[in-house]
Amino acid sequence: MADIKDQKLLYHLTSFENLAGILAGGLKPRASLQKFSDVADPEILVKRKMLGLDHFVPFHWFCNNPFDGGVKRKHPQTQFLLITVRRSVARRSGWRVIPRHPLANDAFQLLDYQTGFEAIEWEVMNTRDYHNSHCKSVCMAECLSPAPVPHTHFFKIFVPDEAVATISRSKLMEAGVNVEVDVKPGMFS
Repeated sequence: MADIKDQKLLYHLTSFENLAGILAGGLKPRASLQKFSDVADPEILVKRKMLGLDHFVPFHWFCNNPFDGGVKRKHPQTQFLLITVRRSVARRSGWRVIPRHPLANDAFQLLDYQTGFEAIEWEVMNTRDYHNSHCKSVCMAECLSPAPVPHTHFFKIFVPDEAVATISRSKLMEAGVNVEVDVKPGMFS
């Protein structure tokens, strides 16, 4: 398995129902959203809001992380997609990093990109041992955009099957957006 530290992308899981709104206005911070299909845990959202994290767009360092798994288990009938952005875009754009789950303890750290990247315990993250609370927390490290992420920053959109891909490509074409859609069922299992 490839070292997560050396990979090139960041991942944002969202409901397929949100695609049209995302194409119209980009991926927006939760505090800026009006109507959307919300799949996040309401209790966690309250804590994130208290920390001001609702003003950022969160991405994870790899797909099928503990957040993704929890959301997919809680919403088994929901079709999801993964929007990816190159890490180099995040670095150049001044995104921030939280080196482990922001609600893991009271020692919350919101760091600049490079400092945060270096603070992540990559060896721990690479074990992906979700039964170990520390490892699970490290696996939920976040990269946060302080502004809406326009579709021009998207690298690729991954979807679970050809049916979702077909509809996604149609929506992209209607919106005049040129982003590749790639079917990768393993990213959603």
